[in-house]
Amino acid sequence: MNCTTRHWSIIFSILLIVAFSRFIFGEQLRKTGTVGYTFLELPVTARQMGMGEAVGSLDVSPGIMPLFINPGVMGFQRGSVLGVSSSRWLADINHYCAGIIIPTQTIGNFGISINYVDYGDFQLVEENAVSATGTYTAQSLSTGITYARQLTDKFAWGLRLNWIHETIYNYSSQNLLMDVGVLYYTGFRSLRLGGYINNFGVDSRYIADAFKMPTELRLGMAYDLINGSTHAVTLCTEMSHPSDNPERLHLGLEYRYEHFLYLRMGYKYKFDEDPLSFGAGLSWLDYRLDLGVSPFGCFPTVYLITFQREFN
Repeated sequence: MNCTTRHWSIIFSILLIVAFSRFIFGEQLRKTGTVGYTFLELPVTARQMGMGEAVGSLDVSPGIMPLFINPGVMGFQRGSVLGVSSSRWLADINHYCAGIIIPTQTIGNFGISINYVDYGDFQLVEENAVSATGTYTAQSLSTGITYARQLTDKFAWGLRLNWIHETIYNYSSQNLLMDVGVLYYTGFRSLRLGGYINNFGVDSRYIADAFKMPTELRLGMAYDLINGSTHAVTLCTEMSHPSDNPERLHLGLEYRYEHFLYLRMGYKYKFDEDPLSFGAGLSWLDYRLDLGVSPFGCFPTVYLITFQREFN
């Protein structure tokens, strides 16, 4: 791809993000608290949770995060990655994620992801019954295919399609959603900028009741305060505009020692119960184990564990 074509591709991608942003701001972000498929808003990796979810511009060893967050980051990945995550949320809700990324040298990088939530068993009360007559279950599932490509040494873009299937008792709902994102190296030291839109799609419905998608626009940046061979400190910040809440601010800080030990801290502004989060990680050879911790105030603390294997 020649220089002129690359420049036009970058301009087109940025304009695409802006166009989607204007459409979403104008049509889908006017109301709050009126969306479905809210399981898509849960953090999917321990690193994401530990850094306050401000990871859309974090391109250093991102692992499987681009399969669920900013797909543009995946364009800069060079090695294959396989990872799984597991957490037990409030009210005995179990959350599981898995993904694999396979890069190519010519046509871009590809990824497959699974995001599954099991809400457990609920008591079933039939119409006109005075007590429970049994139990029923509810599950949410998202399966995604991601494609990303690096256009220049400073710019990459990505696109993801997610098939959503959710069941509650005997009822179900399906939809196809799209995510699009970019990552750009500014050339000013280590500063990089990321922008992405997640969960963009038409309204879905249960029986006769329609509901909107949890569409979210995020703009963020990452900067290495220290970037040495032994010690490194990365600061990330991100602004989010979800369709079910006002604008929010996410801040994340990560410390690395010898590419072996990672310590993290995050803060989320305009969150009621879980503004602070913490995390840690260990990396050995091609294996990586991360833990995210999110205190929920008067509710039980949530822990998220992620295990990943890199194939260079």
